[in-house]
Amino acid sequence: MPDVLTPTPLPAADLADLFRALDPPPFALVRRAAPDGTSTGPFDVFIGTMDTVRRVTDLPSGPAVPGGGPHTLALLPYRCLAERGLDCHDDGTPLRVLRIRRRHTADHAALTAALPAVRPAGDLLGEGAGFDGSDEDYADLVRDLMADEVARTGLHVLIRRDFTARLPGHGPAVVGELFRRLLAVEHGAYWTFAVYTGGPHGAALAGASPQGHVTLRNGRVVMRPMCGTLRLPPGGRPSAADLVAFLRDGKESEELGAVVDAELAMLCRISEGDVRLEGPRLRPMARVLHTECRISATAALPARHTLAGSLFAATAVGRPFADACRVIARREPTGRGYYGGLIALLGHDDAGNEELDTAVLIRTFEVSGQGRLKLSVGATLGPRSVAADETAETRAKASALVSVLASGGPTAGGGAGGHAWAGRGRAPEAAGGPATGEGGGVPGDRTLHQQGSGRQLTSPAEPAWCPSVTAELDRRRARLSAYWQRPRRPGSRPAPRPPVLLVDTGGEETAPLAAMLRGLGRTVDVRPAYPAAAAPRTVAPGTTVVLGPGPGDPLAHGDDRITALRAMTSTLLSSGAPTFGVGLGFHLLLAELGLAGAARARDGATGQREIEVFGRRATVGYGGTHTVVAGPHTDTLARRLSLTLCYGPAHGELVAMRGPRTGGVAFLPASVLSVEGAELLDLLLP
Repeated sequence: MPDVLTPTPLPAADLADLFRALDPPPFALVRRAAPDGTSTGPFDVFIGTMDTVRRVTDLPSGPAVPGGGPHTLALLPYRCLAERGLDCHDDGTPLRVLRIRRRHTADHAALTAALPAVRPAGDLLGEGAGFDGSDEDYADLVRDLMADEVARTGLHVLIRRDFTARLPGHGPAVVGELFRRLLAVEHGAYWTFAVYTGGPHGAALAGASPQGHVTLRNGRVVMRPMCGTLRLPPGGRPSAADLVAFLRDGKESEELGAVVDAELAMLCRISEGDVRLEGPRLRPMARVLHTECRISATAALPARHTLAGSLFAATAVGRPFADACRVIARREPTGRGYYGGLIALLGHDDAGNEELDTAVLIRTFEVSGQGRLKLSVGATLGPRSVAADETAETRAKASALVSVLASGGPTAGGGAGGHAWAGRGRAPEAAGGPATGEGGGVPGDRTLHQQGSGRQLTSPAEPAWCPSVTAELDRRRARLSAYWQRPRRPGSRPAPRPPVLLVDTGGEETAPLAAMLRGLGRTVDVRPAYPAAAAPRTVAPGTTVVLGPGPGDPLAHGDDRITALRAMTSTLLSSGAPTFGVGLGFHLLLAELGLAGAARARDGATGQREIEVFGRRATVGYGGTHTVVAGPHTDTLARRLSLTLCYGPAHGELVAMRGPRTGGVAFLPASVLSVEGAELLDLLLP
């Protein structure tokens, strides 16, 4: 039979033949959310050949077929982070590629009709199921991390634990049944999928991911950062008061801001500008409700390179991203397999332009060819974490998916029946209230009650919330960067301004800062500051130098990186070039000008504060690991140098400086948490 890439309906009988085949070909069942975020309607059946490639950039690129459509489905393991030079265990998990030869569509009725004769009856949960360590072990790890990395740096990092089981039977019919049950339990997923590698005992992935990661369509790159979870009460109907309290939680809003900033940094590296921020919005699901944002920009790279430059979602890793990767590599004893990676669909539109769509591999079962099942779940640890709460959150997340394996599949209660599935620990906790990280769940259906009207909201991506919730969402949006939310008018260009040499001091925030400067009319040349041999020593006339943000104590002794950065700063100041700083760059200037009294570790890597700066009240976002306070003679020396200093609410904290040829700010103007960031950056620079 010839290859067919235009979608054709697949009868239930043919679907049943696929599930009962003794040597079935590799296949995938995929239901994706529509562009408006809803995920209803039919699903795709992809059939083809399974292969592996070494790197993400080795993924197939086509060719385009008449009428458009996908040609490749890829499974990207977490170890692909090594391609970006980031730390991770190389556990050998393959980067699998399904080269699509046939594409069909089917609906739930066809799936239901295809499975009864071939699917395993009842319970899919075998004996000995449970976590790979006790609750106490995980709680001890949380406490140790909080006392070490989190306390020192304000890091946010997601640490996983694994739930394992052995399926009593395995094969294509089990994969089809897992997909059916996932469709039944989770109508709000961004992707629901099951992928089978082929043969009588192939490996499989099956999941219901709430989060899309990177999409390429119509010349735009779109990312969907998500962080923050409200576990719904029994019955699934949170009150308006519950939703408002969730949206007002400062910890939740700052963590979402940190995740958006991390993915904004990725987006700015792989795009050509015209960045837009939308949200936050609420994404209701079966048992949980998430906050998410949408960021987009003009596409600049082919699909494979767009994908390679956006590994992986900060939701499943943490922030600062590279630091979180290092901690995960040290603290998690084994590789993550596919957890935290991506499932990706590559193809073309009807005009032959490349398209890409991806979902984050969370809420996903990994099944070996021998029927060994693994479900990884994690909690995001931050400065305000409580070990017992984070441990309970991992159990709640596992419970939501383990219900899929229980006898008869998911039930209204969402639990695992009467099973002692947590055999190596306590039974899953039915915890309520908010949680963070990659999601959680408790019993309940997916309807949300609209207070005051008696209406129930079922599946829209952005329902017509009641007035108090709508007002709170509007308030949250008003506390995000006005610059990134402001759409550019067609044909509009800012007036040209003096060029900028932006010195990269190692912060992931450098790319958004460069994008903002370009949007403000500057030409920007980005150069690394370290190693010292790469640091700029000469500056073209008329160029303004900006020392960028990054981690580190600017007054540290014995730190080769900081020593090199301070030497570079001294050289630039001596050259007479206009030199300004952001974050660490500002702190380096304070140190070299003799204005720094002491450096103190910040109590959080990210955060939003209201301060007085340059004669105005502003809401700004912070990053980095340290803050600098004035010394006893700082004000006298500043007056002698014709510098104006701005102080923060903390005693002696220096937040900004401005003078004829130098100045800077301690906060991050390009952060989504800096409401007036672009205006303040424009005021700072000549």
